[in-house]
Amino acid sequence: MTKLDAITEDTEIEEKRQQMYAALRALDAFGFWTIQGDMEPREPRVREVPHVWRWKDFEEHVMLAGEIVPHELADRRGIILHNPGLDMTKPATTNTQFVAYSVYMPGEVFHPHIHSPAASRMLLKSDGKGYTTVEGEKAYLERGDLITTPSGTWHDHGNEGDVPMVWVDMLDIPVAMLFNAGKFGFDYTENGVAREMQSPTRSQLYSQRHFAVGGVRPRFAEQVIGNDNGSPQLHFKYADTRRALNAVRDEAGDPYDGVIVDYVNIMDGGPIQRTQNFSMQLLRPGEHTLSHRDTSSSVYVVIEGSGSTIINGREYKWEEDDIFCVPTYMWHEHVNASNTEDAVIYCVSDAPAVKKLGLYWEDRKDSQGNVTTIGKAIPA
Repeated sequence: MTKLDAITEDTEIEEKRQQMYAALRALDAFGFWTIQGDMEPREPRVREVPHVWRWKDFEEHVMLAGEIVPHELADRRGIILHNPGLDMTKPATTNTQFVAYSVYMPGEVFHPHIHSPAASRMLLKSDGKGYTTVEGEKAYLERGDLITTPSGTWHDHGNEGDVPMVWVDMLDIPVAMLFNAGKFGFDYTENGVAREMQSPTRSQLYSQRHFAVGGVRPRFAEQVIGNDNGSPQLHFKYADTRRALNAVRDEAGDPYDGVIVDYVNIMDGGPIQRTQNFSMQLLRPGEHTLSHRDTSSSVYVVIEGSGSTIINGREYKWEEDDIFCVPTYMWHEHVNASNTEDAVIYCVSDAPAVKKLGLYWEDRKDSQGNVTTIGKAIPA
């Protein structure tokens, strides 16, 4: 066979291949080998990018929204933080999380609703008279307080104070949508009668009095909330969390995350939401953690102080009330910018969902730059 014959034969085969591909497309199918490179990456392919959403850039817009976007127009007045690495067909902050700055003006009441995604709120600003009611527990929030809304729980929000209330919403909506399991309901009733807000059925400070003392709980405490998809403790006071951090601040801590505590379900010791892990970490003055990466994505809120996070070699500076994200499988390390003041950052990650699916592993660098893999090791 001459070289010309080989070229002619290759051309004929290629034409036949293209005809077959067209026929397969008409049958809503395709050859795996045509997309194999996209389906078998050597490392996780991540579309999201590291980013910092700075409160000083958002404050005027958040407050203006409170003035010009009426309750009737916005059943929930949140400004969604969109990751610049994602196109607008996916309005999300990371691949699995949906994060927003939300504002509630004095006197407002936002009606009860229920949904399959899990949600939480981290309070940034109020005079202590803003609240969320979840399954009958009315919780007034102060800065740094966390309140969760487990999947399948009725909840409503309001502000009985004299100043705007601002918090950070975090929901796993992209996870629910991935499985086509997103569902919302808005027709709240009590004893068959429609109501615009829940009647409190849990006594005041129920979460704190029943669950906030580590290692013990009243035997008669309500153990199931909503569809039993999260912790029965809904409200976590920042004063308690800060006390827990201070109690261990003189320990060595985690070399990769500083002095860090997890919010845990008192019933089983696991995460307080099935798809999300919640933690608070203290970076002591001048502290600079070692670098690591894992197959979960994280969103952080700065509660105290200022500093930076170095992600894949680039420094991202942050200060109080800023929000930043560390996408999946990106090297990161945290730095407290002050030599005299603490920095405290709050984190929500999708690690529980990733671990349940058997997809979690972590790479850690020691002080000499040597890498160790923890969890599921995938050969290079």
